[in-house]
Amino acid sequence: MNKTQKNLPRVARWLIRQIANRDETDAIVGDFDEEFSDCVDSHGPFRAHLLYWRLILVSFPSFIANLFSWRGAMFKNYLTVALRNVRRHKGFSGINIVGLAIGMAASILIAIFVLHELSFDRHHEKADRIYRVVAQFDPGGEKKGAYTVPPMAQAMLNELPEVEQAVRLSLWPSNDLVRYQDNLFLEKGIIYADASIFDVFTIPFVLGDPKTALVEPRTIVLTKDIAHKYFGNENPLGRSLKFEDKGRDFKITGVIENCPSTSHFQYEMIASIISTRTAFDTGWGGHTYFTYIVLKDRNARPQLEAKLPDFCRRHWGAHNYAQTGQTYDEYIKDGKNYYGFSLEPLSDIHLNSDVVDYLSVKGNKTYVVVFSMIALFILLIAAINFMNLSTARFAHRSKEVGVRKVLGSSHKQLVRQFLGESVLLSLCALVFAILFVNIALPPFRNLTSRQLELDLFQSVYVLPVLVGFAILVGICAGCYPAFFLSSVQPARTVKGSGQHNSKGNVFLRRALVALQFAVTFGIFFGTFVISQQLRYVRTKQLGFNKEHVVVIHRADALGKEADAFKQELLRDPSISVISDTESLPGRHFNDNSHRLEGRPATETPTLHTMYGDHNFAKLLDLEIVAGRYFSPDIPTDATSAVVINETAVKELGLTDPVGKRFYKEFGGAKEGEFVTIIGVLKDFHYNSLHYEIFPMIIRPLSPSTWNFTSVRIGTENISKTLARIEETWKTFTGGQPFEYSFLDEDFDNLYRNEQRMGQIFFLFAALAIFIACLGLVGLISFTAEQRTKEIGIRKVLGASVSKIIYLLSREVVVLVCVASLVAAPVAFFSMHKWLENFAFRIGISPLMFVLTALGTLAVALLSVSFRAVKAAQANPIDSIRYE
Repeated sequence: MNKTQKNLPRVARWLIRQIANRDETDAIVGDFDEEFSDCVDSHGPFRAHLLYWRLILVSFPSFIANLFSWRGAMFKNYLTVALRNVRRHKGFSGINIVGLAIGMAASILIAIFVLHELSFDRHHEKADRIYRVVAQFDPGGEKKGAYTVPPMAQAMLNELPEVEQAVRLSLWPSNDLVRYQDNLFLEKGIIYADASIFDVFTIPFVLGDPKTALVEPRTIVLTKDIAHKYFGNENPLGRSLKFEDKGRDFKITGVIENCPSTSHFQYEMIASIISTRTAFDTGWGGHTYFTYIVLKDRNARPQLEAKLPDFCRRHWGAHNYAQTGQTYDEYIKDGKNYYGFSLEPLSDIHLNSDVVDYLSVKGNKTYVVVFSMIALFILLIAAINFMNLSTARFAHRSKEVGVRKVLGSSHKQLVRQFLGESVLLSLCALVFAILFVNIALPPFRNLTSRQLELDLFQSVYVLPVLVGFAILVGICAGCYPAFFLSSVQPARTVKGSGQHNSKGNVFLRRALVALQFAVTFGIFFGTFVISQQLRYVRTKQLGFNKEHVVVIHRADALGKEADAFKQELLRDPSISVISDTESLPGRHFNDNSHRLEGRPATETPTLHTMYGDHNFAKLLDLEIVAGRYFSPDIPTDATSAVVINETAVKELGLTDPVGKRFYKEFGGAKEGEFVTIIGVLKDFHYNSLHYEIFPMIIRPLSPSTWNFTSVRIGTENISKTLARIEETWKTFTGGQPFEYSFLDEDFDNLYRNEQRMGQIFFLFAALAIFIACLGLVGLISFTAEQRTKEIGIRKVLGASVSKIIYLLSREVVVLVCVASLVAAPVAFFSMHKWLENFAFRIGISPLMFVLTALGTLAVALLSVSFRAVKAAQANPIDSIRYE
């Protein structure tokens, strides 16, 4: 029984005592306690506590009536007055309700998104004790990777007493061709894991035994959906699936629940990791697996991290010494090199973009904070609208307040009345807000690529929380108008000389409007900067030509038919270049230590390593600044030549790099075997603009490092060319599925998270601006109504329409200018921090602030112009007769 369930009976009893005498209370509570005890025995504590929720819901209206003294005639009178005011002032009431509804709806949508982002990986029972081991490549912890060496998990389990369990996962993003009988599918959700995965993570089984499911090699478990896709309603246990690319059969040993959308790694099949070649590797040099550990004590993390440097020294240090002759301490002493381990909490992985893992699109803690602030700002703007319009309408209700006071109404009764009206409007707004949320949720779900839901009856907490939220918003938004309206002197209000135009009231109203426009300015500015940065990354020259390049995935499936496949494609005149590579710009590049001939073993700089054939430079129009690229006419180029980029030349300190030699083995372990630098490529952005250009080396492609075949096609009849490539592919692969992408789209996907978040930011920015304008329209309408007679007199005395418009609009101009000056420093600091996520970024210029201020002013003037023009063009005779 959780803490909330324990407190429910206490809350229920307290509510009953507020609305009934002692005898009634004892009788009601006694009956419910008896019913509760019976329900606990029959249905368990959760069902039983629903009875207390029922008691609370039944008691709550009476409690509210008691709290605000809404009983009998007084309640009827207050409700009648509230409804009459709503009906009499439909425009103002509509603006209040719609503004609050949109503000609430936007806040609820953002809350759903934020709570979803914060819920990642929290469904695991041991989530608070699970950590991912991270390889760290600099002392400050800025360069981190989630990939670790194969023996890491077992070594930590054996040597570190704080570790209770450990598991290795192979999460490389790859596709596998899977066959069952005549059914052939291209599966993307296959991961490999140790048998202990079910001890570390909470993965419920539908069929099979989690203790033995992955103990044997070539065993696999399927999710319910995948099992149904292959076998329908039949029992799949004991049957086999064939992995065509690996030429192996995997025996099905279990069926598990579908992977939750809130898991940072997604799966549809989990295969035994001991089926892979590298699972038994005892070397500490190859980073191939993700390693997760479970601590015995959730507070043991500091003690364990204190032991990691020595753990690294013993294991990775021994490996490094064997490779370079350096001890671990010698390797890191000058600060140029570093290698170590750290721990990353499971619940932080999704929102932690500092660790490179190449999994699905991650979240971002900055966006969670920013969107939470936007939700508060939108709600604040809606509340300000309510306060402004309520205080502005005081002239229409001042006599009512005065009469009520003369007839004996107390200050508290008036406060309750106006707070009650505010809460009533807020509850009405909540109804519309829920309607808006249900309408907006499907497109918002597509925009965020998240499985977002709002089920009012999924949990007993959802509806009470929303109602409580609406009541709180109503109280907060109506507190100032309630206390202000109820505090005026009855003699003055009855005479019609209320305080609606007092200096304090006018100043507060102006301050609230200025605050609205300060928020609007900040949102406008953020949207402007984000759109400019995204435009910059889309249009910046990357140093290579990514247009019209078709990337064929799983190209190694061609096998010995690869050359014939390419020759057949080249017969098509729309195909100009074909290249085989291990990776491509925008994809993963391995980091490997390289040692130049003649350099000491202590100098092994890390270079991003790629494998490509002799056509790669031609495919992407890469520029050679020194030497040459690989040539098919020179046999040694296929075995002992390399090409580096300009940044690598600088990193290595070379003045004439062509002809210099690296040891062939990474780190220079084998003396006498070398590869020669034959050319230098002009720097190009093979990573996203989030990162600087790193030192890079291209090595000759070998059959074991071949993943992609890229084809440059013409600009005409693209669909026909693609159909031709697919037909040829199926001919040479025996009908295997054809999977491809365009290189420019792949590279643009590196900014997919920013693009998506920018669209969401723009959406809610537009909503915030709309709500602010809605309030401004209401306020200017009331101002024009208040000054109707003045406007009529001015027109009779010769004032032009433009003069009247200026009279009604000049205050808005001043407030926008003041708001822009106040908001500019905060907006600059916030967007400067966001731009720091990009190594290549735009600068924030004064022109941006000017354009944002002008845009804010234009929106404000457009909001008030229609009503101002209408007031200025009114017949002055009717205006003078007003009232």
